[in-house]
Amino acid sequence: MIRVTKDPEIRQAELMDAAQELFILLGYQQTTVSTIVKKVGVAQGTFYYYFASKEAILEAIFARHVTTMLLEVQTFYSDKNTVLEKLQLFFNLFYKLCYCDEPGLIGKILYKEKQGLLINKLWRQMLFTTQPIFKGILEQGNKEGLTNVIHMDETFSFFAGIMAALLEASSPLEFDREVDPIIVANKLEIAGKLIENLLGAPVGSIHLDPLDSKHCLQQL
Repeated sequence: MIRVTKDPEIRQAELMDAAQELFILLGYQQTTVSTIVKKVGVAQGTFYYYFASKEAILEAIFARHVTTMLLEVQTFYSDKNTVLEKLQLFFNLFYKLCYCDEPGLIGKILYKEKQGLLINKLWRQMLFTTQPIFKGILEQGNKEGLTNVIHMDETFSFFAGIMAALLEASSPLEFDREVDPIIVANKLEIAGKLIENLLGAPVGSIHLDPLDSKHCLQQL
């Protein structure tokens, strides 16, 4: 069989796309490096040229999604939008990424597979990557008098705690959590108010948009 030589970035993306699809379809534990390379049609040596392990490609998949999210926020950030609009976009994209996009779907699978340490590692990496832009928006908000945040790092830690609690509270029914849209909407409203208080933002300025949980469940 003749193997086609491709640009390294293209080949790396192909491996990540294949791994992501297999993680969602088969589960993380059931997906092997052999399964990934077979789907792409390359040798195992090609995989290990780009990624040290199956965990490494999983981390790269999450990092790619976070980078895409941040690019969307930064594009919005560069326009003449208000600080509150920027915060609104950041919070909703962060929630969507963790709940309904591919990282959220894989996270639910890891949860079922009892991969607690791996989930925690991926979560911390996501927070580390998103924190700078969060702080940048808040610094602008402080200057304009729309937020009142003194301890940036500590504030971000509490924001992460609110989001983690929200994600846990709105997990699918198979994890023994409510999926009633009214209950989820109430929790989103509570989370928005907690974030407003945390940032010293105006009352009613932060709204977390409900997501179609049925659509997410269909992809699992």
